Amino acid sequence: MRKVSYILISIIAAQAVLTHSSYASLPTPTPTKVPKPECRLEVDDAHISTTLSKHRKINAVKVNVKSICNVSQSQVLITLEIHKKGELGDHVYGPFTNMDSKNSNSGLEVDLNDIFVICTNKIPTIWFGIAFAKAFIAGKWQYAGKTESPHPLRAINCGT
Repeated sequence: MRKVSYILISIIAAQAVLTHSSYASLPTPTPTKVPKPECRLEVDDAHISTTLSKHRKINAVKVNVKSICNVSQSQVLITLEIHKKGELGDHVYGPFTNMDSKNSNSGLEVDLNDIFVICTNKIPTIWFGIAFAKAFIAGKWQYAGKTESPHPLRAINCGT
């Protein structure tokens, strides 16, 4: 009888340990939060526009900008400055905006693509873009701070 009691007690104790440890491994429920909109401003590297060169016979440096969001954005205003590195400081062209653009200023992605500076020679020059934006998202104005081209130190054969 004592043997049976010890075996029964051992089984009950083992079951209690297993039951307790399985509860301990369950994740604790956390309150669900509504995710914040994921939005960003992308400024491309300055580049020679192949479209302008091919269709309009214009040699020009161009910078494209996109406001990208995972929720709808409206009244998006993108402002772009095109910078040329100079010996005594940057030369700034602009500011340019999409305010008068024929393209839509709302949606998940808003582009500013038609901005360029005409080249007057082929002297290697460092160009880059700096942009900022504001958009109406989820009932509030949201602002994207100054964002620069990702590789601003590449020279392009385009001088002014």
